[in-house]
Amino acid sequence: MPPSPTASRKGNVSSFLKRYRGPIGAFFRRAWERLWLAALVVLGCAIYLYFVSAGGLKDWPVYGSYYDRLSDGFLAGHLNIPVAIAPELLAAKNPYDSINSAHWWGDASYYKGKYYIYWGPLPALLQAAAKSLLDIRHAIGDLYVALFFLCLGVLFGAQLVERVARRLFGSVSRPLVALGILTLVLSNPTLHAVTTTGTYHVAIVSAQTCLLGGLVAAFDVVWRSASPGDRRVKLMLAGLGFGLALACRVTVAPAVAIFCVATVLADAWCSERRFSKLLASSVWLGAPLLVISGALLYYNKLRFESWFEFGMTFQTTSVPAFRLSAEYAWPNLYSYMLRPPFLSCQFPYVFQVWVMGADDAFPHNFQLPKDYMILEPVIGWLRAVPITWLIPFGFLLAPRPLSFRERNTRAYLWCLIVFSAFATATGLVGITLYGATMRYLNDITFGLVLVSLLGGYALKVHRLGRRAPRVTTALFSSLAIASIVLGMLIGYQGYNWHFSKHNPALDAVIVKRLSVCDGPAVLPRYHP
Repeated sequence: MPPSPTASRKGNVSSFLKRYRGPIGAFFRRAWERLWLAALVVLGCAIYLYFVSAGGLKDWPVYGSYYDRLSDGFLAGHLNIPVAIAPELLAAKNPYDSINSAHWWGDASYYKGKYYIYWGPLPALLQAAAKSLLDIRHAIGDLYVALFFLCLGVLFGAQLVERVARRLFGSVSRPLVALGILTLVLSNPTLHAVTTTGTYHVAIVSAQTCLLGGLVAAFDVVWRSASPGDRRVKLMLAGLGFGLALACRVTVAPAVAIFCVATVLADAWCSERRFSKLLASSVWLGAPLLVISGALLYYNKLRFESWFEFGMTFQTTSVPAFRLSAEYAWPNLYSYMLRPPFLSCQFPYVFQVWVMGADDAFPHNFQLPKDYMILEPVIGWLRAVPITWLIPFGFLLAPRPLSFRERNTRAYLWCLIVFSAFATATGLVGITLYGATMRYLNDITFGLVLVSLLGGYALKVHRLGRRAPRVTTALFSSLAIASIVLGMLIGYQGYNWHFSKHNPALDAVIVKRLSVCDGPAVLPRYHP
């Protein structure tokens, strides 16, 4: 049969590029081979843009401005939020007493007559730089810096999945790799965060993006795909990414520690001078991390006169005091894994529920702490992200024997350890709080999907998968597509009924066309 026009064009382009040797020719060949990856990144960002703008509105909905206000403070040369303090609060004997709540700037940190934020400063620093560069002098909200990090996360996530798939699972087809990338960037609750890009989400998504960027560089180190000099640069880039994550959300520190230890051990393991290599790798990776950590602690000292005070002690909030306890771990684990949605015949079919109630949120006779809050919506990841059903395969199909000197095995085990830490250690603080919330799922979902993809690709190339290639392809594809669809359906709502509230005309058309109801639909409570 004659070649198709598409194949012919592809061959002509490849032949044309192969004529040119040297760095320039190699650059254009790599660019052509990665064109599909760039298209996926553009597609992911376009979907984010559509959701954040509630279907293309000119004036985007704004859900928070704390980072934007702090950026104005930075531009004015100080570290506090430039807002007026109520005279009653300044005169109060105990400004943190709830009797003064009418005068608070909610969820800010009040200290000696000034307001600060307890989230990391990096997003505000970037927003300040952008506003200065573009000469923006008015308030713009926090959604722009959130969208910047989200799109950067698409880029880093696509690079990481593509590298892992190509190097560890070379026989996995490109469509399955592309499907894995889309699953990573669209699974719940990523779009749920996109449609509610307020202050609370900025800290989470920015930290996740920095962690992904650090892992891209760290995987190159573990794979040993560069010269010794380039590996040192990659180690520094990994440390930079991990350090910047701390400057966004310090609660990712346990995961960062595991990432660093796993990376330097994997890099030094096969060296004849293992100890000296371990020390050198630790220095290169740790240098930017220590500099950023030191700057973050000094930032605390300047604000609160204490190196290790991030602002939680001085938080002005009407919710219960910030308290971590192991007694909350079990109900939170159940909520984040298995709490059910509300199903309806009306689009978007799968609904989150505010103030769900213990009887609906938990099984009968489930023991809850007395002060446990069932307020914010949560849908468990085993229900909303079906690709996670492949997680066991990542562990069961790990390469045998476990020879750390074999590059593929060492890189696979590094992925298994690091991605598992990404799916657990990043959520340690949230799991011990007095209630569950959808936004804290963002702390672990990237890691969950990465471990899932590891398991799915391992199954695909294993002898079990090779015996029934169509079955494994159908299994992976169906779970990935279901995760993407559910992520978009839940994301359509956001925390505040995003499309319905801000673009009711478009929402009415979509709901009318896609609903499958014979009569009036029963809907859950969607706001407290």
